[in-house]
Amino acid sequence: MPTTNLSTAERIRRFEFIRDSKGALTRGVTLETRSKQREEFANMWTAWIRQRMDASGADNPLEILPDILARLEQIVDDRVVAAIKEFKVAIKGALK
Repeated sequence: MPTTNLSTAERIRRFEFIRDSKGALTRGVTLETRSKQREEFANMWTAWIRQRMDASGADNPLEILPDILARLEQIVDDRVVAAIKEFKVAIKGALK
């Protein structure tokens, strides 16, 4: 069986394809739907970052990196808390 030397870019592309495919499968959506969602998220983040940069007079997104990361952490925390609350409700309903 011949071995194929893949470029770093090709290995990364394949890894991302597999990761995205698994993510789509886990969420029960198509890969196309997942890609559209990513584009929508990218557009929302771009608009938010531009707004923050304009508001603070920043020329480089790295200048607002702490704010970006704090927003991301808040979004994740909010979603985790909501999921836990939903899970608790479901468990209580199942135990009745």
